[in-house]
This record gives sequence, C-alpha cells and structure tokens, in this order.
Amino acid sequence: MWLGRQLGNLTYILMPRRRHIVKTNIRLCFPELSPEEQKQRVKESFASVGMSVFEIGLSWWGSHAKLVQLHKPEGLEHLHAALAQNHGVIILASHFTTLEIAGTLLAKHTELLNIVYKRAHNPLFEWFIRTKRSENNVKLVKHTCVREMIRALKKGEILWYSPDQDFGEKDSVFAPFMGVSTCTLISTQRLARITGALVVPFYAERLSDNSGYVLHFSPAIENFPTDNDIVDSTAINHAIEQQIKETPAQYLWGHRRFKSRPAGEADVYNKN
Repeated sequence: MWLGRQLGNLTYILMPRRRHIVKTNIRLCFPELSPEEQKQRVKESFASVGMSVFEIGLSWWGSHAKLVQLHKPEGLEHLHAALAQNHGVIILASHFTTLEIAGTLLAKHTELLNIVYKRAHNPLFEWFIRTKRSENNVKLVKHTCVREMIRALKKGEILWYSPDQDFGEKDSVFAPFMGVSTCTLISTQRLARITGALVVPFYAERLSDNSGYVLHFSPAIENFPTDNDIVDSTAINHAIEQQIKETPAQYLWGHRRFKSRPAGEADVYNKN
C-alpha cells in the first residue's frame, strides 16, 4: 500500500490530462469543499488508484488463504435473502478502485458469480483478465452479451453489473448523480424487469490502517424496477452515491462520468 501511494503520487504529477478530469469530477461532486480540500481529495484519488495496481497483483497471484484472512463481509445476509427469491441477483458494483480485489473476494462466498466486463483494448491485458478471473471461479460475460446475462439471472445466479460509466445517450437517460444531471444507463432496470432479479448494492472498502478489506452488501433496492426509467436510474445513482460518501477517495474519479451533457450544456471537461 505504501508503494501504491507513491505510484499514485507520481502519476498525479505525470498525468495532467487525467488530473484535470479527476479535479473536474471532484469539483462538481463536492462543491461544498474548499479548493484546498478538493485538491487533497484529488491527490487521495490518485493514491488510491496506485494502490489498486498492487491489489490487482494480489488478486491474480496472491495466496488465496491469505486473501480470506484479509477481509470480512458485512451484510452478506442481504445477498442470501435476495438469492432466496430464486430470480437471480444483480450485484450493483460501481467503479471503485478496489473493484478487482472485490471480485476476487466476493468469489470466496459464492459459486454463482458472473461478472459483466468490457473487453480490454490491450490483447495481453485481456488475456490476463480472462485467465486470472476464471481461475478465481468467476464466469465472465461481455457487456454486449445481453442474452447471456438474462440466461444467468433466470438460472438464479448472480450478475455483477457496473452501470456508472458514460457510454453516450443511447439506452440512457439523464438522472441526478452527486447533484449533477448525469447520463445513466437503463440496462439495470431492463434486466430486472425481464428476469425479476433483485438489485443488491455492493462495494469493497480498503481499510485505512491497511489491515484488509470490508465487503459491504446493502438490502436490495426497494420498489425496483418501476415503469419509469428516470425514477429507476435515480434510485441506482442514489445507491452508488451512498457508497461514495462513505469512502470518497476510493471511487474511480478518473473516468469522464459527465461527458454527455443535456441539450444546451457545455462540455464540463473543456479547459477553456
């Protein structure tokens, strides 16, 4: 973790474009913070990303026996209660820097895990992702294979789905997220409508004393889905907000979450 923090400090200096994106996101989502507090949160975000690089190594090549000792689940009963409904469960797993190790640790508690992922551009990294995640008893589903997602849920399995990225306005609506009108995928509610699956929010917290991780499971989102995509997307975003507010530095602020804007709004990442 110390090495990861140093790596994060270095990338903060060497990656001005990414620093601008993180700075913009923090400014939009935490307007109540002073400029100095926002700057500190940006630095903490880079440090967290640096730590995640080493966590990927721990997830893929570390001792599984030690990994079990490094974490504890909180609220696992919420996952079990949702599974008991026999309609499958959608794990709402947003893009925290702990995402990779979270998947590895979650797989220690179930043999039903299917992770939706976007194919990596680098062929070597793609090979490692598929090989190492499969070794961890995880089934991988490409983000374009909707039928495979539906099939897994109808079999009563768990589908790990992370909708908190901006893929453009197709199959999306604008809904509030951290006080900002945000282009939000409607895939989560569509999958829930088709299969009857419950949606259980989940994330992994990296403990500040470096003693390990806590897997946080929340109760399934109530009255979901409705027949209104904006209402449903607002509920999804709210669940993710609650997680971010607990550990804001550990969220992955480096992606352009607010890239798409409602008609008439300017590009928030434009330096001009």
